[in-house]
Amino acid sequence: MKKIKITTPENIEVEYNLADIGSRTAAMVIDYLIQAIGFFFVFIVNLIVFVADPDYWIKNYGWFVGISLIVITLISYGYYMFTELKMNGMTIGKKKMNIRVIRTNGQPISLSHSALRNFFKVFIDSMGVGVIMIFFSKHCKRLGDMVASTIVVAEESNTKPITLEGLEKANDNLSYYLSKEEYELVKEYFERKGTLINGEALRQELKQYFIPS
Repeated sequence: MKKIKITTPENIEVEYNLADIGSRTAAMVIDYLIQAIGFFFVFIVNLIVFVADPDYWIKNYGWFVGISLIVITLISYGYYMFTELKMNGMTIGKKKMNIRVIRTNGQPISLSHSALRNFFKVFIDSMGVGVIMIFFSKHCKRLGDMVASTIVVAEESNTKPITLEGLEKANDNLSYYLSKEEYELVKEYFERKGTLINGEALRQELKQYFIPS
């Protein structure tokens, strides 16, 4: 499995495992099957109208096709954006395969990143361009990832023990687990620990708070 080292805005170097083509393809298949439910619903609506009143459907054929294409596009495009933003860079398929989309600086993706990468995913990469790009890209990026400055990484499968020292290497992804106030507290402690008069006592309090026995 390929690895990538990222330097966060806090100048902390973090190493990630890049998601391989197999896990990304499996995630894509799962996501397509979920979207297929919406596509099937659009087909059923058209079929019901056609069976109930064939003349009406034929007379308004253009409208039905146009609206159906718009709805299908919204399902395809909206599904990825909604799930990635609500699930911290994951879709349902990505969650099943334990992979996640992040920015190339290690931070979570924003609305603009998701909108840009998935625009290329739906309208360009889905035609086979994406798979080809992943094979030839150093960091397994498809075109949408290159344009949006994102990468897809594999989540750690094994749960590692938490230590207070380990929190010192935390990047913005830690916001998934800590509140903003807790994150700022840990960050300030490590920035000032060398100048604290009663640093050991504070260290023990932090350990008891973040690492309960």
